[in-house]
Amino acid sequence: MNVVQIGIIEDNPDYLASLVGVLKTRDTLSISTWNSAEAFDSNPPKEELQLLILDIGLPGANGIDVLKKYHTVEVRKSLVISSLQTDDVIFAAIKLGASGYIWKSELDSLWDTIQTILEGGSVISPSIATKVLLAFRKPETNSSLGSHPKKEKELGLEVLSPRERQILELIIEGDTPHQIAQLFGTTIGTVRQQIKTIYRKLQVNTRVQMLKKARIFGIF
Repeated sequence: MNVVQIGIIEDNPDYLASLVGVLKTRDTLSISTWNSAEAFDSNPPKEELQLLILDIGLPGANGIDVLKKYHTVEVRKSLVISSLQTDDVIFAAIKLGASGYIWKSELDSLWDTIQTILEGGSVISPSIATKVLLAFRKPETNSSLGSHPKKEKELGLEVLSPRERQILELIIEGDTPHQIAQLFGTTIGTVRQQIKTIYRKLQVNTRVQMLKKARIFGIF
């Protein structure tokens, strides 16, 4: 029996346990886990992985940083599982070689997704596929952004870190600092400090100003 080597990088311990719980129902899988990009770098897998599953909004170095290094070997496969919905992050992950990008809420179809990728296919959530199609319908916009990094910063697409964008999206959806802290497995104080950082980076003082600035910047 061939054992498939699966690696997971996820900093939320509860969600990581859910992922492992889903995958452990398959006796043909060998699962290795890390809680950060730094841990993955310092303690790499002992055997070559058939698939690396990772979150984008990791603390410290983020998932995009991991993909840049990981896909220096062309045959490697990766699957992003995230709640981060900003276009620039999604496109960056796909351009860097990710074979799939799905939402964290889609655990029910995780095994089917993995099988598709292992067989050489790709899987993208329908809402993400819509973003990709819309991007192809506006080639002049994307080509200008892709070729001018400074322009991206001017538009605000790189103002926030992936985790900060994720928090901003949750705020937009109506989540409270307490709910966000529970989701990320951190403290309310940490979330409030991250929200203050978002205010400072966007140069705003109120929640309404923050949402207006985020929309202008194209963050949501």
